[in-house]
Amino acid sequence: MKILFAILLVLLIFIFPQSVGAEELDRLQIFFFEIGDDGEDVLNYYHIAVPSRLSVEDRAIVVFSEIFDNADADKMIYAPPQVRILDIIFHGAASHLVVNLSAEILNYGGTHFEDRLIYKLLINAAGIGNVAYLTILIDGRPQYFPEGTIILKNSLALFNCPRIKIFLQF
Repeated sequence: MKILFAILLVLLIFIFPQSVGAEELDRLQIFFFEIGDDGEDVLNYYHIAVPSRLSVEDRAIVVFSEIFDNADADKMIYAPPQVRILDIIFHGAASHLVVNLSAEILNYGGTHFEDRLIYKLLINAAGIGNVAYLTILIDGRPQYFPEGTIILKNSLALFNCPRIKIFLQF
């Protein structure tokens, strides 16, 4: 009897995986810069698995947490340490993602660093899906980064062009 039950259970798992607790997963890419052998920055990425049912806000929390929680890791250069995610709101009708970060986001130095940080925020937001615009608030308000950049309803259209979309799918 136990053998028959085990065979039936195995068949159910393979025939009806959703009915026994298996959950569909999506792969999200986390983009980061690393220093290549020639000393130049190289854009790279790795995958994380998230449940398909996650909302855009929840996906954004996962992505931005991955960026800032790993800020001390080698692959997370250009992400200042101790940055906290204060709030994330998605305005679905406008496809507008608003990410409120702590002031520690400003704790870095130099134009090159800012360029890489901004690019990393934009490309990772585009990879979340269903996001056309991104705003970064710092301590609850729009604010310029030290080198003069502001992310205030920036369009992510550049990252949604066909060539970039192909890259974002790997």
